[in-house]
Amino acid sequence: MAKNAMSMLNRFDVADQYPWFYLIYYCMLAWRFEPLQVCADMLRRAFEAALSLGQVDTAFYCSTHSIKSLFFSGARLRSILKEIDYYLHLLETYKSEVSKNFLLVFRETVSLLIDNGKTTSIESTPCVGDLDDPGNKLRESALFHKVIQCLWVGHAQRCRYYSEKCVPILAPLAQLTTFMSKFYHGKAADVII
Repeated sequence: MAKNAMSMLNRFDVADQYPWFYLIYYCMLAWRFEPLQVCADMLRRAFEAALSLGQVDTAFYCSTHSIKSLFFSGARLRSILKEIDYYLHLLETYKSEVSKNFLLVFRETVSLLIDNGKTTSIESTPCVGDLDDPGNKLRESALFHKVIQCLWVGHAQRCRYYSEKCVPILAPLAQLTTFMSKFYHGKAADVII
């Protein structure tokens, strides 16, 4: 049904709404039945469309979700890192702070996975605030990335700790990260046993 709604966009002159439609569809729905690489490509296309329409905040929401789709699709980490740096550069150019911390959280994770941050880290770090504060908008993302980082660095106990904090927050959302957090939780339990 959602795919049919997307095809209806071609019938009507709603070019200024394409980025939002693509963001909602490829971020919240399509990952269930489309390859993640396709989702990443379409979100990148939405990013470009939003920028060309002057919708800077929408563009950077698309960029964050494009990075997420690339990351989970198994794209090369160095390519993801390069793309994140490109988006961070554009954030500085457009003086937009809307997605900066989310991109920095992803960048920190990718850098850690590549070489433990030895040569790929940068001075900018995400400002995630208090992770126990339910009103913190970066809370779910920061906890989720701690789960990934701890598992791949070999700290299964810490991974389990963060996943136990993360799963109850993400469970009601039924997003891609919800299912990935459950996967990492199970993977950490497997490593511990």
